[in-house]
Amino acid sequence: MAADLVIKGDIDSAGPVDVEGRVLGQVRAPDILIAPTGILEGTAVAHDLAVHGRISGSINARNVSLTNTAVVLADIGHESIAIEPGAEVEGRLERIR
Repeated sequence: MAADLVIKGDIDSAGPVDVEGRVLGQVRAPDILIAPTGILEGTAVAHDLAVHGRISGSINARNVSLTNTAVVLADIGHESIAIEPGAEVEGRLERIR
C-alpha cells in the first residue's frame, strides 16, 4: 500500500502485508511488515511481525522484530522478540506459547 494511503477498517490476508501508509484497525496476516513510513493504530496479529515504523494498540505475534526506527506504544504478546538499540517501546511484554 502507498505511503499516503489511509485504511479505516480491518485487513485479513492469507499472504504477507506491508503497511507503508496508515491503517486504523486490525491487520491479520502470516507476515506483517510495518515500513518506516507505516503507521498501524490498532491490532497486529501475525506469525512474523517486523516494525520499522509506528504501531499503537496491541501486538500478538510469534516472532517480533523491532528495528532501531520502531516506535511501539502497544502491549506485545510474543514467543520470541528482538529489539534493536534505538527502538522506542512502551507497553507490556508477555511471552506466549
